[in-house]
Amino acid sequence: MLRIAIVGGGTAGAASALFLARAGHQVTLFERVAQPTAVGAGILLQPTGMHVLAALGLLDTILEHGARNDRLFGTTAGGRTVLDVRYRHHDPRSFGLGLHRGALFSVLWQAVQATGIAVRSATDITRIQQSGGKTLLFSRDPAPGSIEAPAGEFDCAVIADGTRSQLRAALAIPQKVTPYPWGALWALVPDDGLTQGGLRQWFRHAHQMLGLMPTGFAYRQMERPILSLFWSLRADRLQHWQEQGLETWKKSVLELAPVATVLQHIQSPEQLTFARYADVQMRHWHDARVVCIGDCAHATSPQLGQGANLALVDAMTLATCFAEAPVVEQALALYSQRRRAHLRYYQGASKLLTPFFQSDSRIASTLRDIALGPLCSMPVARQQMAMTLSGSKTGWLFGKLRQPK
Repeated sequence: MLRIAIVGGGTAGAASALFLARAGHQVTLFERVAQPTAVGAGILLQPTGMHVLAALGLLDTILEHGARNDRLFGTTAGGRTVLDVRYRHHDPRSFGLGLHRGALFSVLWQAVQATGIAVRSATDITRIQQSGGKTLLFSRDPAPGSIEAPAGEFDCAVIADGTRSQLRAALAIPQKVTPYPWGALWALVPDDGLTQGGLRQWFRHAHQMLGLMPTGFAYRQMERPILSLFWSLRADRLQHWQEQGLETWKKSVLELAPVATVLQHIQSPEQLTFARYADVQMRHWHDARVVCIGDCAHATSPQLGQGANLALVDAMTLATCFAEAPVVEQALALYSQRRRAHLRYYQGASKLLTPFFQSDSRIASTLRDIALGPLCSMPVARQQMAMTLSGSKTGWLFGKLRQPK
């Protein structure tokens, strides 16, 4: 049995805590928020992520809260097909699940509490020190003028505290964090059935993009289904968007897509939240007895809808590596080896695709509009696109993820 500290109670941290605790390890989960709550936009849960949740015994509850998405369909403002990717072209049994991020958090968090994992909330871990074969954690109280104090001694620390992790930045691992110039406004509105079971997108070049995704239900609020709305926006244009006002924005949206019934649910700018993204690249993900997982390790743009899924696969793989190599350093080295191909592919694919969907480049958007539609009708290409969307690819030409059972 190992004493394992996990920093961060999001998708990666909570799932890791569950897997490792069920394997018999003594797990302590640190969360800086005093009372974590179910918040966030809609996410697209892929077959890879659902496989992990099934292994945790949580998939049935998740399916009750989600909405089945069978395809990703996108057109230009003029109606030209840009994307038409269907899960069945990879596997006739597979589908994506539109899900409120808060529902995923709530199901995982309740499972953590039911498992009896030690949770130390309102604890901001500020430093990790490795000494004498042990991992020492330090924290600081949020009160002004507080001093750093020991938070515990462990055999291993798992950093899962998100894209802007300061703990990751202090590790002796070559890394690069690049903020994206583009982000997205998002809102949750009632789902009136406009999208018919698929994630629907509209594009005007690469500088305007509207997305609508059936998202199921908020956690334990099964009265009415919800829809996630996403609107692409450069971060440096957010203030201009605010100054123009809501009606000007609605006019731009309606010039792109016939979604008046959706927009009628948005009555104030406060219903729209701006999300920023960054690209996190690391040469590997472990430093002796410390390992980074989730967005802390490999955040990307959301173009491929893989964030939560990669985090869930991280958690399951990490537990498997501990089972196969009980020496901490060996287990974490094995983890970096096992995750390399899968993470490298999705980081590379996200970085490659982003300029074609979020940029000011007319060249990129023209190439996209000319090439992607026809590619989606070619059997080999559409099968590879569907495999990429499902979260299963581990290489540009060959390679398929083999998940533990």
